[in-house]
Amino acid sequence: MTWDPRTSSGFESDKIRFEVFPYLTKGGLDIGCGPSKVWAHLIGIDSGKDTQLFGVRMKPDMVLPDAANLGIFATESMENVFSSHLLEHIVDWQGALREWWRLVKPGGHVILYLPHRDLYPRIGQPGANTDHKHDFEPEQIADFCALAFADWTLLENQTRGEGNEYSFLQVWRKEAAGTGQRRACDEPKPAKTAGIVRLGGNGDALWAASVAANLHTAGYAVTVFAGKNGADVLRHDPHIDRIIDMPGNILDESELLAFFAHQAAHYDKWVNLIGSVEGRLLPHQSVGEFYLPQAVRHTLMNHNYLDMVHGYAEITGAPVRQTFYPSDKERDLAKQLRADLPGPVVLISPTGSGPFKAWPHAQECMRLLALAGVYTVMVGDLKHLPDLDMVKVHGIDYGHIVGQEWPLRLALAYALECDAVIATESVFANAVAYERMPKVVMLSHSSNENLTRDWINTAALEAPVACHPCHRIHNAGAAFCAKDTNTGAAACMAHYGPQMVADLILQALGLRQQKAA
Repeated sequence: MTWDPRTSSGFESDKIRFEVFPYLTKGGLDIGCGPSKVWAHLIGIDSGKDTQLFGVRMKPDMVLPDAANLGIFATESMENVFSSHLLEHIVDWQGALREWWRLVKPGGHVILYLPHRDLYPRIGQPGANTDHKHDFEPEQIADFCALAFADWTLLENQTRGEGNEYSFLQVWRKEAAGTGQRRACDEPKPAKTAGIVRLGGNGDALWAASVAANLHTAGYAVTVFAGKNGADVLRHDPHIDRIIDMPGNILDESELLAFFAHQAAHYDKWVNLIGSVEGRLLPHQSVGEFYLPQAVRHTLMNHNYLDMVHGYAEITGAPVRQTFYPSDKERDLAKQLRADLPGPVVLISPTGSGPFKAWPHAQECMRLLALAGVYTVMVGDLKHLPDLDMVKVHGIDYGHIVGQEWPLRLALAYALECDAVIATESVFANAVAYERMPKVVMLSHSSNENLTRDWINTAALEAPVACHPCHRIHNAGAAFCAKDTNTGAAACMAHYGPQMVADLILQALGLRQQKAA
């Protein structure tokens, strides 16, 4: 459809806001934003020439008179630049594009949405915008970029003339120097595509990895929409073709639903794992199932998480393929760090996503393992534990407190190099679930059937306390979590004594604990 004054609202960016969102999650500039930015988290810039548009007051974050002169911003200081229906108003449009390109970091995007000269009245024709200085078509912009910029990928080059659109959309990714030029938009499309949504925590993202691996093997090109932490965990997975990092504070619930409805239409197979476990097997305090009697919860919710996730993806019976993939650099660094410790090394992850997963006996367990000549490295967010100290025996540092000093991915890579792992229900446990080293996993809100049923070489501990497994997500300070009076920890976590865990590890490693001198 071509331009029609009866259907034109003037708010052009509204037409493609869901289309461009995956490229704008990290923020950036909306140049020529007018009265409404395409997404609220961008910095909106306008000239101040007009005080209102179509009866709506202009509300830019910054008023800058010349879009081709943005020297207020440093070179490569912006994640992205977006501009809708502005370039055609600028006399020196080539200079403006050069300036916008200057601002973007390598890996960032320049996104242009412009009226198409074959779909919109050209200059001098009836209905043409009298302020337009140029009539554009897509290849005109592409030809200029090919000459002006050395390193880029043209990701999208869409002529959009359906419905109330009369424009074209281009998405340019600025590449690192020496990368060259590539028109990915012209390359053959995958025969089958799949989109997977998993916005939960770090460990939950690895459940989505099993779905991705199975779909990839079935011939799908796989895109995963993940929360920030989950996206980080899944990076470098060879079965995932694209990861879209979904920020947690931009889309409200209604827009999230609309966004995913829009995205689903782009894929041959759509797997939405939001609430796949939380809504059925691990209810939150906001839903009624949280308050069902213990026996009823156990009857309804004592089912395997990955079975559930695979069921949502309609791959029931497919093999479990839950794997963490470090990069070559991460693996090499982890091996170097492991080589610094001459004896057996046990990684301890004594916490998880909340205080109800905090194991209060981690320090004593480190001491017991040290007496047997075992080195320990403690990782994770340790804020829910008391102050921890290095453990020294016979003048040798056996117990090391890393916490979050290492990047998460490096810590996960290090776990793969260790001789054994002790963990609560955490990303570290999930990352090594199907690795060969011995593991002791201290279950809290989950049962063995829920989480560890099929894990390799794993001692899954279930506390004989009345509330375990609770099948609940305890937020709001774990107000509904039964506490141990001595330690203040969750009753289940307090039950797993340090000697019990140390003995299991020493047995698995073929060692014995020595008495302190």
